[in-house]
Amino acid sequence: MDLKCLEVVCEIADNNVAEKDKAISHDPRVIRNLLALERATIPHLDYFRLVQADLKPFMRKIVTTWMLEVCDEQHCEEQVFPLAVNYMDRFLCLCPISRQTLQLLGTCCLLLASKIRQCHALTVDLLCAYTDHSVTPEQIRSWELLVVSTLQWNLSAVTGFDYIDHILERVPWGAENAHIRQHALTLVSVCYTETTFIQITPSLLASACICAATRGINSPSAPFAFGDICRLIQIDPFDVEFTVRHIEQVVAKETAALQKQVYKAHPYASQSTGKIPSSCAADIGQPETPTDIQDVYF
Repeated sequence: MDLKCLEVVCEIADNNVAEKDKAISHDPRVIRNLLALERATIPHLDYFRLVQADLKPFMRKIVTTWMLEVCDEQHCEEQVFPLAVNYMDRFLCLCPISRQTLQLLGTCCLLLASKIRQCHALTVDLLCAYTDHSVTPEQIRSWELLVVSTLQWNLSAVTGFDYIDHILERVPWGAENAHIRQHALTLVSVCYTETTFIQITPSLLASACICAATRGINSPSAPFAFGDICRLIQIDPFDVEFTVRHIEQVVAKETAALQKQVYKAHPYASQSTGKIPSSCAADIGQPETPTDIQDVYF
C-alpha cells in the first residue's frame, strides 16, 4: 500500500501554525494565567531616568525600529519582535550600558527571542550582517550569556501579542473581519517601538490595540468591542480609552512622517495622501534600514 502525505507545507517552516484548539480558546484559565504572569516580566522602572546615563529614548526608537525591520524581512514569527524588546527593556532596567553597545544588545535579544518563539532561530552570522558587521559573532555570543544571566534565565515573558488571539477567540465578533487581527498586531508592533508604552501591561496594550483596530477600519463591532474586552480582561475602561487615544496619536504621527518621507523622495507625490503617480513609482527603491546605531551622530 502506498503511503501519501497530504499535509501542505509552506516554504517558510515557521509559518505552519496549528489549528485553533477549542479546549484552549474556551478555557477561562488561559486568560487568568496570562494576567497572573504578565506583571513578573514588565520593566519595573524608568531606566532612562534611573539607570541609563548614556542612553536617550530616541536611541531606543532607532534600535527597536531596526529590530522590527529585521523580523519583517526574515519573516519571523509574530511573537519574536515583542519578546526581544521585552528582553532589552528588562536588561536595561538592571544593567547600565553605553550607547555604542545598544544595537549589540538588541541583536542578542533578537537571537534569544528567535530561539524561544520559532523553530528556526536567526543565525549569528545573519545578525552580524544586519548590523553591517559593526558587531562580531564573539561579541554576540558573549552578550547572549550576559543577557540570560542578568534576566536570571527567565525568558518566558508575556507580551501583547499573546493576548490578541485569545481575546478575539472569546468575543462574539472576533471572527467577523480578518483585518481586525492584522491591524491589532501591527499596532502592537508599533507600540513596542515607542518608549511611552514600556511599562504598560501587555493585557492593556493588546486590549487598546484591538479597540483601536476596530475603530480604524470602521468595523461594525466597534461600538461593542470596548465593553466586551473590558469585561473579558477585567480592565478599567478609562485606562483602555486613554491608551487607545495615545495609540491613535502615535499612528497619526508615524503616518505623517511616512508621507513626508515619500514626498521628499519624490516631488510628484501627493502631500495630502502620500501617493505616488504610477508612472514614477518604479523610480523609488525601498528605504534602507539604519543598521548601525554608531552611525547616528548625537
